[in-house]
Amino acid sequence: MQNLLQIEWMKLKHYRAFKVFGIIYLLGIIAVLFISYTMYTNIPPKEIQAMLGDPFAFPKLWNTMGWLNSWLLYFPGWLIITLCVNEFTFKTHRQNIIDGWSRKEFIQAKLLLILAFTIVITIINILSVLIMGMVTGASFSFTGFEYVGYMFLQTLCYMLFAFFLAILLRRSGLAAGIFFMFGLIFEFLLSALINYKMDAKPVGYLLPLQASDELLPLPFLKQINQGVPEAYVLIIASLLYCALYVFFAFRKFTKDDL
Repeated sequence: MQNLLQIEWMKLKHYRAFKVFGIIYLLGIIAVLFISYTMYTNIPPKEIQAMLGDPFAFPKLWNTMGWLNSWLLYFPGWLIITLCVNEFTFKTHRQNIIDGWSRKEFIQAKLLLILAFTIVITIINILSVLIMGMVTGASFSFTGFEYVGYMFLQTLCYMLFAFFLAILLRRSGLAAGIFFMFGLIFEFLLSALINYKMDAKPVGYLLPLQASDELLPLPFLKQINQGVPEAYVLIIASLLYCALYVFFAFRKFTKDDL
């Protein structure tokens, strides 16, 4: 497994898009934190307390930073799509198999890369929480640290969904378009429609990306979003979707012609 990951890293380290996406992602985090904190400090104090409490102090800071950074998951997701589709475009997946890989090992290599991305992104999120805590002078607390696990799971769900689309469609433009439109618009509208039609049965919260999104809700909406399933239900649903993405991606790749 280590050998597979090393080969993936050799493909990646000289890839210009990887560096560009990495820089955009880091700059995006800085921009999101700066803008959100600036807006927060310009809201009259009484309104802040009434609506938000203090989202930039522990323990809420874990949730707040997870929610803010989750908006940037489309950048590494887009990178996953680009990397996987390039394998088909430039026929490097064929070369890997000619060189001795099995189709299973090809999928395993991509999954290891996704896992590595997920771990790195989670570490970046933890560092952003600690840095923001120091900037705001917040008193550190491990209370709410479970949101780190939710960050990891949400990131994994997004990465695997992007991977599934790349394997299924083999076209970066189409896969990226669906990834963005489904995550940002269609799923949100579909979730709201389903919840409206189902009334007291909030099935819409259990849609593919929505399930992991609900683990990191906008902090001051917790009191408004009544009927959201318990965290363990959302975790089970998210893990099930992850397993389905892997299963169908593997099935698609092993059944199709190279």
